[in-house]
Amino acid sequence: MKLKYILTLVVVIALIIVGITVGANNDQVIAVNYIIAKSDIQLSSLVAILFGFGFLLGWLVTGFFYLKLKMRNIALNRQIKKQLQQINELMTARDKNA
Repeated sequence: MKLKYILTLVVVIALIIVGITVGANNDQVIAVNYIIAKSDIQLSSLVAILFGFGFLLGWLVTGFFYLKLKMRNIALNRQIKKQLQQINELMTARDKNA
């Protein structure tokens, strides 16, 4: 349990360090063309936004697969319980007949 909190702290500190490094070294203004509009934005801001978006997208994809595996695990545990109950019923039926 402590490992989880330590890893979370390391990730947060790494994100802060990356944000400070990106913000301090890139003050150049670039033009970003959208489909509809165009805007001027600092390179550091663009990199930070894209980094954050990629980080969130990674967490969403990871969360989706984690949830999928969790649901599969629950279904398999139910199947195991059902099969154990059937085995116990067969064993008791066999013992009664013997």
